[in-house]
Formats: sequence, C-alpha cells, structure tokens
Amino acid sequence: MNKSIRVFIADDNRLLREGIASMLAQEEDIIVIGSAMSGSEAIKQIKKLRPDVALIDIGMPDKDGLDVTQALYKDLPSVKVIILGMPDLTDEIMVCIESGAAGYVLKEASFEYLVESIRSVKRGESFCSPRMAASLFSRIAELAGERIPESSVKLTPREVEVINKIADGMSNKEISGQLYIEEQTVKNHIHNILDKLQLHNRLEAVQYARERKLLKQKPE
Repeated sequence: MNKSIRVFIADDNRLLREGIASMLAQEEDIIVIGSAMSGSEAIKQIKKLRPDVALIDIGMPDKDGLDVTQALYKDLPSVKVIILGMPDLTDEIMVCIESGAAGYVLKEASFEYLVESIRSVKRGESFCSPRMAASLFSRIAELAGERIPESSVKLTPREVEVINKIADGMSNKEISGQLYIEEQTVKNHIHNILDKLQLHNRLEAVQYARERKLLKQKPE
C-alpha cells in the first residue's frame, strides 16, 4: 500500500512528538513529513510542506493550537487539522472546531484511536469521541443560557475595528502599529469586547462579528 496520507506533527513535548512519529511510521498508508515544537514554526512548515493532516497540540508556546488552526483554515483549508489536547478544555475545543479543526483527540487516547482519526479526516469526515461530543453539547447548552440579549450589546467603532484586525490574523503588537495606539490599549479593548459579549477568547469574538456581519469585506 502506498504512503497516501501525509502527516505533520506539532507539539512542544519532544518525547510525545517523536513517539507519535515513530509509531505512525509503522503504518502502511501514513508518512510523517515534518514536525515542529512551536505554533509559528508549525504554520511556516505546514504552508511549505502541505500535508494532508496536521496533528496540532492545543497548548504550544508562541502560537497555540487555536492560532494555528485559524491560520491554516484561512490560508490552507485543504489541510485537515486534528487537535491534540486534554478533556477539560471544552471551550477551547469548541473554538477550534468553529475555526475549522476536523477533529479532536485526547492525549490519553490509544494509538489505534489516533490512527483512526487520521484516516477519518483524510476521507473528509469530522472526528470526535463520544465522550468529547457529550461535553461539547453540554457546554453549548450552558453558553446558550449565559449569553446576554444582543440588543443590550453595543460595541464602539474602535472595538469593531480591533475585531477586524484580529480576524486578519494580527497580533496585539501588529494591531497597535496599524491603529497607532499602545499595545496595552489594544489589550484593554479586547478585554472590554470579551466582557461585553460574555465571550471567552479572541476567536469567539471574531465568530460573533462574522455572524453579525461586522467584518469588513476584503476586495477580491
């Protein structure tokens, strides 16, 4: 059988990263074409190597799994992202899925389970264990009850501008340079946005803005 599934691994734990690569090398249809220990390096290498599937640790230095997922879905949507993480990160998992992740596998899962997830997402399927699916549906129900009425939420023009910059993939430092404001001011705006909307992170804010057509249309 040809090595038809090209896989990239990103995890800051060298032992785990090399262990997964070693075990995947034994599979007849899978080949590991590269690896990285940080989010920034992962994005750079994945754009260069263009694997079929990317295994991404949710908690890496520099840029975490959420940042990597968003960047890849925006610039290279053909790469299927599987997030590797822990069971108590339900909010982060939701945002990863909203941002384009094709699957989520617990680090405590068996190797056979990981291989199954790789093959599934390569076929164009989504992959999530029944345990995680139950947690996600439970959290969705909680969030539905927590959200405040939209009519009472008013973002300032500057806050909308900041969300648009976040949607463009900019860091706080880059946003401060674009808007000619201090980086701490950017952080304050983001804090106020999340507090007003009762959201948990930047990606949820972008999703909120996208659903309500607050994002500027880019010229084609």
